[in-house]
Amino acid sequence: MAWLGGLALVAGAVVVLRQETTPPEPPRFLDGRVQLVPDDVPPKRPSELRVVAPDRTSLRVTWTATDGVTHDGFEVRWPGGVRLVQAVEAELTDLDPDAATTVEVRAVDALGRRSEPAAVTAVPSLALDTGPEVLRPVDVFDGPGSLDPRRWRVFGDGGCLGLRGRRLEVGCHSLDLQSNVPLRLGPPAADGALGRVVLTTDGPDSGELFVALLPEPCQDLGRLLRPFPPDVLALRITPHGANFETGPGVPTTSRVIDVGGTAPPPTPGVRHRWELRVLPDAVVALRDGQVLATASVAVPWRVARPRLVFRGVRQTRLDSFAVGGAPSEPVPASVVPLGPGTRDGTVTGLGGVPRERLVGARTARVVASVVAVSGKARDVPVVVEFGDRTAPAAFLPSGDDTESVLYADFPLPESSPSPEVRLHAERQLLVNAAHLVVADGDDAPRRPLPRLADLRHPEAELPRPDVVVVHESAPDGPFPPRGRARLVVALPAGAAREVAPVRAVEVDLDGQRLVVLPTGGSAGGRHEFLLDVTGLAAGGHRVQARVVPVDQRVGVQSSERVFEIRPR
Repeated sequence: MAWLGGLALVAGAVVVLRQETTPPEPPRFLDGRVQLVPDDVPPKRPSELRVVAPDRTSLRVTWTATDGVTHDGFEVRWPGGVRLVQAVEAELTDLDPDAATTVEVRAVDALGRRSEPAAVTAVPSLALDTGPEVLRPVDVFDGPGSLDPRRWRVFGDGGCLGLRGRRLEVGCHSLDLQSNVPLRLGPPAADGALGRVVLTTDGPDSGELFVALLPEPCQDLGRLLRPFPPDVLALRITPHGANFETGPGVPTTSRVIDVGGTAPPPTPGVRHRWELRVLPDAVVALRDGQVLATASVAVPWRVARPRLVFRGVRQTRLDSFAVGGAPSEPVPASVVPLGPGTRDGTVTGLGGVPRERLVGARTARVVASVVAVSGKARDVPVVVEFGDRTAPAAFLPSGDDTESVLYADFPLPESSPSPEVRLHAERQLLVNAAHLVVADGDDAPRRPLPRLADLRHPEAELPRPDVVVVHESAPDGPFPPRGRARLVVALPAGAAREVAPVRAVEVDLDGQRLVVLPTGGSAGGRHEFLLDVTGLAAGGHRVQARVVPVDQRVGVQSSERVFEIRPR
């Protein structure tokens, strides 16, 4: 941390911050048939606190659970508030950039017991993380104009884009965001990179995020799907790690680069910097400067278009994006959806293009994903009609034998007021999807992008309990009519940015109260009980566990489990 210069870090010290009052706990109650299995190991103070500033008004704090123990949660305190989390990191925002901020972190067990605090003090402006190399310009996704239409285009449902606070959030099954700024490989930098793409994000929280590099003409594809087209390179990021995938035609090399970095799964609301470096004989993926994935390949192109591909994400936020290499200017282009196709024999109509979408444009490219009724589509000669002009279609090479992507280019201006687009083929074609890519000139008007809706600030979430009931002598099948059952109520870690404090765990048996266990504002954990089943009637019995929050505005979470007592 020496590079932080004048930053003062005080790790492990005990610093007294403001204390908040907690509502009185409910009285503890255990039915006479129930015995609590105690946890006598108190939580231990976290260690190895580290801090960095993603921007001038934020701090990202990370720590290590002492002795490698996975605690039930952590309490983070700073002069601006208090937060319960289940991860080993947290991000604090809206701080004074030039003021020293002290952050305390305590381990919290399932009964709400807090450890001694570990503390760190930092000044956000001094702890600023600028990355390995400052790239300019940087796209910052911090407002309604985040997606500049001259710098970005959207493939997919733009309705799943929104603003959560001051950050762009993606939450949908399938969406592609493509930069109109090309990545042009230049001379090697000090780290050997010919080019790089840098993305700061807090996800993906689920599914997959690809940072893909698409050479001509693949950059005009609709949604990027597997198998990838030739020469395409993609960094695949999941909640569990990262790896590279390529299309055919990307040659392999003998270069070996060690992967030495480790990273916990992403935490919602906590930003990390991903970097894709293109070397002469390899590609490398880093998260916060640590190498997490490599591939021994040499890209066969000098220019590609970066694309962010989201598949199955819930609420991944984007912070910033930058491209580095040889200097490049945006190549503005916008996407006009076409279709669905209407067939008349061997002619498929894809609809008209509004004239206003072509004002100031230089060229238009028709792109269509097609399937032949018989045989392979790429074996069928296709002519594309655009207004009063025609052009033969070319096919993108693909490893998919069933679906093919064709395209045809047309110079503009087009004389028709609203040119129609049609496909003429010798055999019948089915069009799965089609669009027009309009390459804009310098005088083109500003093209619209999807309107970004304002999303509510995420509320703290209450864990939903998992309930397990197992008889000590009969783990499978119906329970014997005597002995004890082991009843476990676990409050697992979720994907929440913040956990709502838990006031109590309640357990009912067949609608009658069995347990009320105060939990002292915990963040989760595991509670184990022994239940004497002697005297229970033969047949089915229902156990219901409820998690009661401290804040009554947060809804109660519950789960049920049924077990059966066999006849005597």
